[in-house]
Amino acid sequence: MRILEGTPAEIAEFLRLTDQAAEGDVAETADVLAASGGMDEASVQAFIDQRGRTDAGKARVRKYFEKLGRTGVEIVTGQSARTKDGHTDYLMVRDDGPRRFGAVAYVKPANSGLTLRLTREDVADLAPDHIQFRDVRAGHQYVVNCPLTSDEAIDWAVELTLRALAKVRTA
Repeated sequence: MRILEGTPAEIAEFLRLTDQAAEGDVAETADVLAASGGMDEASVQAFIDQRGRTDAGKARVRKYFEKLGRTGVEIVTGQSARTKDGHTDYLMVRDDGPRRFGAVAYVKPANSGLTLRLTREDVADLAPDHIQFRDVRAGHQYVVNCPLTSDEAIDWAVELTLRALAKVRTA
């Protein structure tokens, strides 16, 4: 066992340099290391209010979290030097069990965006209009987007999040 000391960014960079983390995953690794426990409901709502741009978008993000529920998940935000309050502009949905992976979903209140820890293969059996694929390097684990644009999209987003949670729980 190896114990690492340093800032989240330093640890993430060490993992990348020693081939223990893929280059594109360094930011996620830093976010996961920087996050400090799950946020309570009031904190999540305040974050959505602060980061959301439109009332409709904020309502859709709130509805997504309401439908997802809190059982088996942890909602957190990472740290960022680019924002005034020191937090990232997104919320991370993580499994509340053993931390073998980072977030299964990134939720962006500013644009009602949702990026999931799913690949094309993970959703090959689905054909919903609400799934979009990111143009990322081969092997990247965060390929699927599901913007929260309607009630139907929110339902799909919850289903996809549960699929991503199941994937990390069985890995």
